[in-house]
Amino acid sequence: MQIKDMTEQQLQELIRYTVDETLDQYFGDPDQGKEVKEAFKQNLLEIQRKHTAGRATIPAEEVYKRYGIAKNELFS
Repeated sequence: MQIKDMTEQQLQELIRYTVDETLDQYFGDPDQGKEVKEAFKQNLLEIQRKHTAGRATIPAEEVYKRYGIAKNELFS
């Protein structure tokens, strides 16, 4: 598939993947060889369970308003 044929979402995914891979190659994984604390792991699992159960989240627009962030600041 050529870039000209990609949807906006596909292009964003490609860019994110490329940036992530490039940063991993350049910096490596700073957490490699380290263990995750059990409390932190349980916290992440709880967040995942709530998300899977359909727990309501805060809409992005509300977060922008709450923290005084202009949407265009994030995507410029």
